[in-house]
Amino acid sequence: MQVTETNLKFSGSLTKRKSTKRVILHHSASPDVPASTIHGWHLGQKWSGIGYHFVIRQNGDIERGRAENLIGAHAGEKGNPDSIGIVLTGNFETGKPTTAQMDSLVWLLKDYLFPKYGVKPVIGHKDVMATACPGKNFPWEELRERLEDDEMAVETKIKVNGQVLTGYILKDNRSYAPVRALAEALGAKVDWDDKTKTVIITK
Repeated sequence: MQVTETNLKFSGSLTKRKSTKRVILHHSASPDVPASTIHGWHLGQKWSGIGYHFVIRQNGDIERGRAENLIGAHAGEKGNPDSIGIVLTGNFETGKPTTAQMDSLVWLLKDYLFPKYGVKPVIGHKDVMATACPGKNFPWEELRERLEDDEMAVETKIKVNGQVLTGYILKDNRSYAPVRALAEALGAKVDWDDKTKTVIITK
């Protein structure tokens, strides 16, 4: 799987996100539409452009929305500054995500985002705002089961140059820590090469 770049053009100034503490899920409450259509909707609301970072289509395609390192516009003042927003197209008040959408969501979380930012809480839009989003039919139990890692044990703290990071101790006593946070705590610059799925760390 991969993320399809959309090269959307944004208006106004956008702000980089200082930290990533959670992932917030949404449904589009609409037919299956591309990121470019949602981008147009949000521009029409006088926003800078699409507020979500990723759009997952009903066929499983994952499209880039707002740049991953920028603050989104999807969960209000309490949710936007420290989260990544993912929207699945469709209305889950009346229907359910497709199998392809759920497969892509699990891949996006476990294989794409968690290795870069560490394992983060995955919550719904309704958990930070008064809304039904992502809908009463969103399969939370299925998602949680699929995100569970049999190797994962307990959360632990990692102290680097006086800065405390969150990591995990696995059952075989190997430690797992967010690569970006660890490298930046050591004073390094971190970049991501999406084509090769490589974290690039330089001084």
